[in-house]
Amino acid sequence: MSQPVTVTDLACQRGAFRLGPVAFDVAAGGRLAIVGPSGSGKTTLLRCIAGLERATSGTIRIGANVVADARTHVAPDRRGLGLVFQDGALWSHMTALQHLRFAAPKLAEADALALLARAGLESHARRKPATFSGGEAQRLGLLRALAPDPAVLLLDEPLRSVDVHQRATLVLLLRTLGDERGLTTILVTHDRDEALALATDLVVLDGGRVMERGPAVELLQRPATAFTAAFLLGAACLPTTVGPTGRIVTPFGEFDRPGGSAAALRLVLPPGSTIAAAAPAAHAGPGGRVLGCVPDAGSFRVQVAFEDQLLHSTAAAPLVVGSRASLSLRQAPWLLPWQPS
Repeated sequence: MSQPVTVTDLACQRGAFRLGPVAFDVAAGGRLAIVGPSGSGKTTLLRCIAGLERATSGTIRIGANVVADARTHVAPDRRGLGLVFQDGALWSHMTALQHLRFAAPKLAEADALALLARAGLESHARRKPATFSGGEAQRLGLLRALAPDPAVLLLDEPLRSVDVHQRATLVLLLRTLGDERGLTTILVTHDRDEALALATDLVVLDGGRVMERGPAVELLQRPATAFTAAFLLGAACLPTTVGPTGRIVTPFGEFDRPGGSAAALRLVLPPGSTIAAAAPAAHAGPGGRVLGCVPDAGSFRVQVAFEDQLLHSTAAAPLVVGSRASLSLRQAPWLLPWQPS
């Protein structure tokens, strides 16, 4: 039976790197993605939940059971977890069928074969991993984690070793089997598309610190930090200054400071928030060099190099790569701090 997961004030010190404090809840049957760039602490956090790392402080609960705190450290194999690694971590001497029946000794052979069939691996039942493709190995790794009917499924960048053309198949398998079982799932990834395909809630990490957490749709529609906007949306985040009147000065003009914000702010420009056009010779406003231009549903998607950043803009007419484009805002800009205060 699926169980909720509660992480409270968790911290983990490893050499010079410190994770946390981190706190979040995942409801039974919920799907959470822990996202962030390389080195942000994602895998360390997942390993703490799995019991493969000891936290320095804080508490982890799975269901009503405390599995880690100042006095407790429950072994990984007693936490009721299924864990899928980046590379499948399969046993070279076992066939696919033996993988499932070793992970779940009470699983009947007919049921194991039926599970392999769900993943398109019925013809691989008596074969060993050396003959599998990367996608096939990951599918078997997922089935092995699911076979014992775990309380929580932990996924450590499960698509990293899978070819691009096989990822959609694995995403569909993960969602289908997880939804059928109402499985609590915690995913670690640096790929925002993977996170949004597999999770409904996000924890955004950077440098061991939680930048934001909440429903994915809310973080996408209105992030609270420029870091989250850059990571999840691919937004450009431009430095600003404060003018003599207290207004925020940006390359696109001056704006009132958002109420209640005292932090240094960035001008956040998500994809499509600017309009690009061929710049006249005497143009003195914001502009940059066109790096790419492709058709997009009656308009054009344009990449523009602007102030050492890449803007994903739109244009009504095609622009020549290498030419200079003028830029204007098509919507009110976001003024956000880079990180939480």
